[in-house]
Amino acid sequence: MGIPRLISTLEPYVVHGTLNGEHVVIDGPALAYHILYICNRHGIPQPSYKILGETALAWLDELIRRDVSVEAIYFDGSLPPAKEPVRMQRMVKSLNQLKDFHSSDINGFFPAFFSVPDETPPTLFSATKPAGKSAVPPSFHVPAIIDALRFCPRYTKLVHLVPGEADAYCAQHLSESGGTVLTSDSDLLVHDLGEGSVVFLRDIYLDGQSNLSCASFSSAYICEKLKLGSSAEICRFAYERKCSPHSTVPQLLQDCTRPVADKAGYTEFCHEYLAHVVAPIPVSTQGTPIQIGSLDPRISEMVLQLGQQDRQTNQTKDDIKIFLPILLECPSRGSAWEQSTPIRQLAYTIARLTIPGASSTIQEYRRVNTVVQKGRQVPILPEQAAKAWAQDLTRLMSRIKATTQGDTARAWHILCLTLDVRYCHEEGKHSHTLQTLEEYLKKTAFKKVSWDYIHFVAHLQAAYYSFRLLKQMLSLEQPNMGFPELKDMLLSLPSLAEFPSVENTMVFLQESGEARIYKIVAKSVPLPDVDVDVKPKRVAKDKKRKISKENTMKAKAGVAKSATRNLFDVLAHHS
Repeated sequence: MGIPRLISTLEPYVVHGTLNGEHVVIDGPALAYHILYICNRHGIPQPSYKILGETALAWLDELIRRDVSVEAIYFDGSLPPAKEPVRMQRMVKSLNQLKDFHSSDINGFFPAFFSVPDETPPTLFSATKPAGKSAVPPSFHVPAIIDALRFCPRYTKLVHLVPGEADAYCAQHLSESGGTVLTSDSDLLVHDLGEGSVVFLRDIYLDGQSNLSCASFSSAYICEKLKLGSSAEICRFAYERKCSPHSTVPQLLQDCTRPVADKAGYTEFCHEYLAHVVAPIPVSTQGTPIQIGSLDPRISEMVLQLGQQDRQTNQTKDDIKIFLPILLECPSRGSAWEQSTPIRQLAYTIARLTIPGASSTIQEYRRVNTVVQKGRQVPILPEQAAKAWAQDLTRLMSRIKATTQGDTARAWHILCLTLDVRYCHEEGKHSHTLQTLEEYLKKTAFKKVSWDYIHFVAHLQAAYYSFRLLKQMLSLEQPNMGFPELKDMLLSLPSLAEFPSVENTMVFLQESGEARIYKIVAKSVPLPDVDVDVKPKRVAKDKKRKISKENTMKAKAGVAKSATRNLFDVLAHHS
């Protein structure tokens, strides 16, 4: 979270220079948010995952072009228990940001909001700030940038997902080897960096000679100027700044010479910076260490919990948590994560079968309204039930692929839509996905991207990411566990850069008349009295309609009239 006013307090002691020829390590989460900041500054409030990845690679290429030696890029792979309250606060803040975003324009947005304004690449190093308030971040932008780095031969070996916090690993690297850390987190000024220094990402700019100029915070130099003898003393100085945000530097230095008023609070403060928390690596049922290096950060957090012991009982933890990213969805509707719960339930079950332990549920945190809110309990399936569910998935996908003439991306879209509609049918709930399919396949012109449509896309994104979670859990699976067909099916799962977006989903809907998407979904969902060859008729809307009425609507839907124009082009025309 950083320490308020610490940077401004230490600014008089910065050293101005260039990054050219320097050895650096990079705080990965800070880099991911800085790349998003660059895109926002360029006028792209909702950049695609492809654009985010390309911008991250271009930014790093500029460093390499100026002989900057990037030695490592660290990403968080574990959430220390002491940081859970901070995570909950951030989840509440993100949900409130989504609510504010929704209330700012309940009628939706013009399509330009979700597309690239022009072909000009973003200015990578600039002091210009984005116009207006920051938009809701894309849900999976951190793992999307990690993917781009992992898939790039130039940078794949530099990416390290660590069983702790990235800033601690950056600090340890500098303490042992020297160099500079690139970050946005003022907390790194408090760590023991040895002879290392800190450069903040937003302070890097191109000077008149095209050098990467920056302001560098050197721990050793700051300690020398403030007459602080060690990293422990700069930790005390930072603590006093946190306690007294308006004191002058001489007052803070004077406070450092006095006994600490709150010894317990000071000890807790120092512990974060001087004692780095590293989660133990779980061991599989075969006795081999679990490899977390290829996982997404929040998925890694959950996996590392599966093998942890409770300090009091010495038993494996029974309160395993996963914090699902906030989706760009309509906050007045139910969470778009709900309908894809069975996919994640299978993923959690495979994780539990792979890593032995006593926990029988996973707590999912989706929308967090208060910091004391409990997660949604998702029970672990019996092994045979998990295998039956996996077999059902692979059979359904095989049937869908047989109708899509080798179009794998379309097959994944249809599978996710089918599972979504089927879940609502089995739970006796109204299907927003089914309603949206019916409505959008009949429209020929759209002035705005509505929140109903945005919520529809969120359903698709939630299902895709649930399959990504499942794929990553299967990557940990031990030989002969019994899911080979499911593994094969997931090999074709699109990358995050190819995930459903507002723009490409409109193209999918535009083409769905010809591809008979609606008809395929109707055939795959076990709804009674469905005649997919009946010509679609308009069904009266009734929010309180019963399941039988939903079935009637489905039966009457049939094959919707094919759109004659690209829907996104139509939207752009009206903007």
